[in-house]
Amino acid sequence: MEIKLHANATTTPRVRRYIQQSAKSDRELAQELGISVATVRRWRQRQDVADRHTVPKTTRKVLTDEQSLLINWLRQKLQLPLDELLVVVNQGMQQPISRAGLDRYLRGVGQRNEDEGRALRGKKALKAGAQPGTLALYYQRISLLAADGGEQHLLWAEEKVSGWLNARAFAGASPVLVVNWLKELLSHCPGGIQSIETENKKLFGNSESQTHPLQLWCQEQGLTLQQPALPQMERVLRLESELAQLLPAAENLSLDAVLQAICTNYNQQWPQKKLGDLTPAAFWLQHRKD
Repeated sequence: MEIKLHANATTTPRVRRYIQQSAKSDRELAQELGISVATVRRWRQRQDVADRHTVPKTTRKVLTDEQSLLINWLRQKLQLPLDELLVVVNQGMQQPISRAGLDRYLRGVGQRNEDEGRALRGKKALKAGAQPGTLALYYQRISLLAADGGEQHLLWAEEKVSGWLNARAFAGASPVLVVNWLKELLSHCPGGIQSIETENKKLFGNSESQTHPLQLWCQEQGLTLQQPALPQMERVLRLESELAQLLPAAENLSLDAVLQAICTNYNQQWPQKKLGDLTPAAFWLQHRKD
């Protein structure tokens, strides 16, 4: 009968049975059989003499359906280019997917060619005459499981030339909260702000709402408030999995804490080729216009 052993096996089934039935000490058996004491102890603890399968008992796709949904949302709504999306997926979501693998995935869901018409960023934006200092504001309702906080209101700002990000999650949202968030945000910006672009939503006001808190605050700060055609967000982004399954770094942390950590790493620790191998924070600081 043919016996199939593991490639690195140092014992046969007969030797393993002998070890299990012997009354000798572990060290005596190891010296007698020319194997390690650890090997003797391992086979003495087992009831069988067969090699165990090395294939994982459960196999898992690189991306779950919920993670795919989140990646699609980041791509469509934040319009993250491939390299930036790769950083978020690898380091923010802690999913080990290659650039080529992510590119194939985006092609498969019809999102790979969305780079066309995207606003210039980094060195190319500077050559085109753009300067850092314009924030684009976005808002999104997110429905999480009750254990993760239930409904959350996501606010984030993106500096359009450097890609610098700031994101927070709140239990509620109002125009006054937006202003307070921006006041706190300004203290973390690497450079000055000249203008703000917003979605055309009640939360941010519009050109006709002259008494809107955000409009009044921008006037006080001497900031231009514009409302170009920014990507419209889904009314509610529903995530049916636990937050820690989507973002392993989120275990025992709130969504707000995770977002702040990801933004800090993204801004300060992830250099990008389009930024001259600088981080978004360093690029904005180097080319700031105060």
